[in-house]
This record gives sequence, structure tokens and C-alpha cells, in this order.
Amino acid sequence: MPIYQYLLPTFLCISVSLLSGCNDDNTNSTTTTEESDPVLAVTDNNCDVNNFQLLDFTPWQRENGYWVGEYTLLGADGTPQVSSRWPYRYDNYKGFIHLEVIGNAIKQRNVFLYPPKLAELCDATTEALGNGQCGINGNEKIFSADQQASDCSGNISGPFESFGMTLDTHTTLIGDDTVLYQVRMPDGSIMQNQLTTLPPNDTRIRTAQGFFSGSSTYASYYRERKVTQEEFFQLLTAARAEYNILETDYCGYDNTNQPSQTTCDEHFGLDLSAE
Repeated sequence: MPIYQYLLPTFLCISVSLLSGCNDDNTNSTTTTEESDPVLAVTDNNCDVNNFQLLDFTPWQRENGYWVGEYTLLGADGTPQVSSRWPYRYDNYKGFIHLEVIGNAIKQRNVFLYPPKLAELCDATTEALGNGQCGINGNEKIFSADQQASDCSGNISGPFESFGMTLDTHTTLIGDDTVLYQVRMPDGSIMQNQLTTLPPNDTRIRTAQGFFSGSSTYASYYRERKVTQEEFFQLLTAARAEYNILETDYCGYDNTNQPSQTTCDEHFGLDLSAE
């Protein structure tokens, strides 16, 4: 199914936010967690994926929780991504991810924060979204993803709807410290390959390669660390102040740069009024 060219830049940026393979409640806990011995595969012919525990696998034990990170998104030419429809910076922005493992499924809720565009790059044709001003206010957008076990080896999959298309997503475990996440177009062609490395120290590094019609379109570099729930929201508040994001824009846009029509409380499934 073709994608109209005017949608392509936005569409490509969506995929870099997808689940890497964007969690118990870690409030008042430390970031160090006990892990069971690595489980690489389960070869039970009677396996029931509907009653399967992903937390039996070391990578999901490590992924489960609250994450904060520093992100860089590069365009096809290797320089920081520039979007006329999202007039904010991609060279060094921040992400806040809650990844919750529940039985045979994972639920991910993200919010990405972008610093304001450099003032010297703003002109009469550049308009910030919402009530902010170009070069003064940053902005943020949310992302949600859900996947379920596709076998009894800890691998998961799930559909992702965007621009009227259903994209297939598959996450494959490779040992106890590596996860491969792939997104494919409806015709089966690759749209994204994303590699996650999970050292046993509550950090993770993610890099992604984006494609369209066989051509490279972007690359990402994410550096993340696991924190408690309390730290997560404290750091989110500090980042919003650093980027001068208006309260009216909190969780205000979705991954297509349209109004999200939801609140942060609803997005994260938590009561954040006291945060």
C-alpha cells in the first residue's frame, strides 16, 4: 500500500518510537533487581501462549520497569532529523518509558520531550504546535504499544495501526542481553530493524535503522537507564522545565503530531495529580 510523500517524514519518525522488545511498580524500590538464570528457549510441544509468563526470561526481567533516556535521531544523510511538521530538535531529546510485563504480554507507555528549535532557525513560516513559540518552547508527544507472546521462547508480536495501515511487529530474544525488534510494511518489506542491548546494570542501549522501499531513511541512538517510579516523574518534571514546555502541552500530541485527546493520567494509567 503506498504512502503519500507528504506523510513519509512523519511516518518514518513514528517507527523509531516503537517498542524495542516506547513493569512492576518500582515506587520506593532501588533500581537493582534480582534475575533468574537465563532462559533461552522453551521446547514444550504443549506450551499454551495464553498462560505464559514472559518474566521467566531474563531480557524481560531487565526490560520491565521505568526508563529515562537521552535520544538522537538522524536523517538519511546522517545529520539530525529535521521536520517541518514537528518544529523541535531531534539532536538530543529525552524519553520517558514505562514498560510493564503482565503474564504473556507487555504494555508500553512513552512520552518523548523535545527541546525548542534554535531561535535562529525560526522564521515567519515556522509555527510551534499548541500555544508555544518557536525557539522558546519545547513540546512532547506520547506513544503506546502492546505485544503478546507469539511462542514459548519469549518472543512477542503485535499489530501497529498507523495512517490506515496495519504494520506487523515482531520482537525476538537473542540470549539474555540482546533483543531484536522488527517492523514490516503490509507487503512484508522491512521498515525498521532495532537492536537493544541489555547489560546487567539497569541500562539499555538501542539503535534502529529505518527503511522505505528498500532505501535507508533514518537511524537512532538511544541511551537509557532504569529508575524508580518516583525518580521517573521527578525527572520528567525537571525535563519539562528545562525545555520550557507549557503545561497545556503535557502529553498533548500523539505520534502523528496530532492532538492526543488524552491526559498524562490516562496515558500512564496512574493518578499523577500529586506528582
